[in-house]
This record gives sequence, structure tokens and C-alpha cells, in this order.
Amino acid sequence: MTAHRFLVLAALAGMAFTGCLGAEEESAPTVASSDENDLRDGVIADGEHPEVGFLTFGDGYCTATLIGARTVLTAAHCFDFGSGIHAATAPEPGRFVFRTKQGKSRSIAYRRYRADARVWEVGFDIGVAQLDETVTAEEATPAVVSEAWPEDGDTLTVYGYGRHGESCSGRDEGGKHKRKDEVVLPEGFGKRITCPGDSGGPYFWTGSNEIVALVKGDGLGVEWVANAVKHRAWILEHRDAAERGELSTD
Repeated sequence: MTAHRFLVLAALAGMAFTGCLGAEEESAPTVASSDENDLRDGVIADGEHPEVGFLTFGDGYCTATLIGARTVLTAAHCFDFGSGIHAATAPEPGRFVFRTKQGKSRSIAYRRYRADARVWEVGFDIGVAQLDETVTAEEATPAVVSEAWPEDGDTLTVYGYGRHGESCSGRDEGGKHKRKDEVVLPEGFGKRITCPGDSGGPYFWTGSNEIVALVKGDGLGVEWVANAVKHRAWILEHRDAAERGELSTD
């Protein structure tokens, strides 16, 4: 293990992320404290934004959004802030699962992912994955990354596949449901409205498919968001590489 990787993992050990959900967590959820009562209210939005699905990795999953015909955007900590390339003959690290515009479920493997280890930068918790197959425009329209950061009073809509309800105690049985909530800034980024499984979920300008930020998770008692506007150039650079089938790890 490199010294750099060790430092990243050490930093992660001291942080509690909202959104990555593993099999162990699913079977034995952590009950939030009694003052955490502003969590997602469980509004089901399965028919909205077909480009928003969830990304599996091992026994866990995060929320992810299609931003190209074969590129999805999620949180970097879903990949342990690391990048990887798996050979076509090797087992896939995970899959992107979404429901098309026609309401059909589709699952696509990925073998390349990029998540730069910048855990110390609060606004940067962003990763991309290159899908093995393309998604057609008839199935889902890729989201775009906004060039404008919201101002106080603006409204955003966040989507995720995590738990729901007070203290994040609600869990879906069978298939996972996509849920949404609207937030008004500046309070919207500070309220604890997301749950395990929501990491990587997009904050859209309400009524659009423009991504402003991503669900990052809880750290130091405050919910952070990954600033997609600030890191738009990084996202587009690696999206373009993934669209060419050339997403790299360096």
C-alpha cells in the first residue's frame, strides 16, 4: 500500500458517509440520533429522470447518473477514492441499473472507473464509471453538468435510491425505489435529508436535468455536497474519455 493510499484510508476512517450502502449495513442499519428528523420523506419518483439509477460495487451500492451514452457520475467514496481498470476476462466490479423511458429495467456492467483521491477537499467527492455498453437516447437522455452555482433562495431537486423516512429506518423490499426531495438554499445543503444509498445522487436545478451537485455524505456533523459546477472541467474531461472507451486511471 502506498503512503498516499494509506493517508486516504486513514482520513476515511474518521468520516461517516451518508450514501454508500453495503450488505452489512443493509442487514443491521445504524439508528440515527433522535435529533436527526429532517431526513428524506420517501416521495417515490421511479418514473422521473430515467438517467438516474444506482451503481453496485461488491455488496454495496450508490446512486449514479448517466452523463453520456456510456458514462455515469457518482461519488468518489463509492470507489474508495480509487480508480481501476478490470480486464474483459475478469469479473466486473459492479453494474449500473436504471429504468428506461419505457419503464424497462436495464443493468449494464462497468470495468473502468475513475475517482481521484482528494478526500481532504470537501467539495470534491466525484467519480465516473465507463459502461461496457451504450445507453440509447430512446432509453434515457444523459444529464448535463450545470455551469451556474445556485444562489440563496434557489430550489434544487435531489434524487437517490437510499433508505427513507425518519432516522433512515425505511428500507425497500425487493426492487429499490428512486426517491426525491426539494431543497431551498442555503438551508437545503445543511439539512440532513439524505440516507445511506443516496451518495452520488444528483441535485438538479428543479425542472431540468442540469446537475449542480452530488450527494456526498455526512462528516463532522454536517451534510456536505460535491460541487459539480466547480469541478465541471474534471467531469467533462473524464466523461469524454469514457465515451471514447478510454477512461484511464492516471
